[in-house]
Amino acid sequence: MELANLKKALDDRLAKPFSARVLLDNLRLIDESSRKTSAYSDPLYIPFYFHLGQCIQPKNMAEFGFRLGLFTSAFLKSCKTVENVLGFQERTDEFYSPRLGRANVLQNVRRGTPVHIHTGTLHDDVFIDLFQRNKWDLVILNEETLYDKHLAYLDFVWPQMELNGYIVMDYIVRHTPAKQAFFDFCKGKNREPLTFETRYGAGIIER
Repeated sequence: MELANLKKALDDRLAKPFSARVLLDNLRLIDESSRKTSAYSDPLYIPFYFHLGQCIQPKNMAEFGFRLGLFTSAFLKSCKTVENVLGFQERTDEFYSPRLGRANVLQNVRRGTPVHIHTGTLHDDVFIDLFQRNKWDLVILNEETLYDKHLAYLDFVWPQMELNGYIVMDYIVRHTPAKQAFFDFCKGKNREPLTFETRYGAGIIER
């Protein structure tokens, strides 16, 4: 889809009333009280990815900052072309289990679709192998981290993006390091991004 048409299609969808509960009711959360928070009920947060799934048709998609796989799961609810899913979660001192995120994705992806979730670093041999097996039509970056880390993610995924594939980065308004890294990267690659007034701000770069 042409960028101008994608911008219009998403803006039109975001302007219409939409209940996030439609997306969250069958997803597994660590704490059930999360369903009542303003973030999870915000029609301009997780639903953005559902709307995106109505507009583009990727075969290979990945999400960095995977956590519970909520963005990927919302996307898969409306997009049925995906043939391969990869989730990445940076290893920290805090305990993280991919079990719930995997379960969320498996509820929404087509039966038999490979779903790989890796916890570790960008430089793990296993993850590099997983990522370099494919050209990616869609990569979602869902992190609040340091400027250099945001750039590292962008630099890592760019060479493996399919021509005309999309990088979608969240937090580009709320989180200053994400905002600076996103627009610096776009400038360096001579790309004019799409931006959207979602809960925390989302941007799209086309390869």
